[in-house]
Amino acid sequence: MSTSEFRRHKLFFVFDKFFDVNQSGTIEKKDFELAVDQICGIRGWAVGNEKYAETKTRFLEIWDALRVRADANKDEQVSREEWVSLWSDETKSEDWQKSYMHFMFHLQDTSGDGCIDVEEFTSVCSSFGVDAEESRRAFETLSKNGKAIVDVDYYSGLWREYFYSDDKSALGNCIFGKKSFP
Repeated sequence: MSTSEFRRHKLFFVFDKFFDVNQSGTIEKKDFELAVDQICGIRGWAVGNEKYAETKTRFLEIWDALRVRADANKDEQVSREEWVSLWSDETKSEDWQKSYMHFMFHLQDTSGDGCIDVEEFTSVCSSFGVDAEESRRAFETLSKNGKAIVDVDYYSGLWREYFYSDDKSALGNCIFGKKSFP
């Protein structure tokens, strides 16, 4: 099954903003190490801090699982096309995708209360280079202007819309802080 141009735009946005941290054009272990430093730095967790260690462990687990499932040519890098291929079939790597979804939810739920609020969402999105004001507007959209509680069940539905829907008006298109795609 081919991936539509609209879905490719969404997939490349996540690839570029949330994975290819060093902007090399591929995803590699170094990107995950840099992301750990970014996230932990924003939260004030220094090397040696328990939260830093937990975050690093989770990021590297995500990298290892991604590498195993997506690195088709075994070069220790995930190209843009390997990334798209990973998401072309929902069942292809369902376990990794579910693990990544839960990881992203908990990364954004910084208070640990089981829900993501606008400040938590905006902080994480902006730490990956997404415009803070756009991510704030994206959260307003996906939360239906605060009427929807963004808990893990609601987030899971948004996640599926983001990665598998071609509906340009789906609320899930906003879960990475961007309001619209070409």
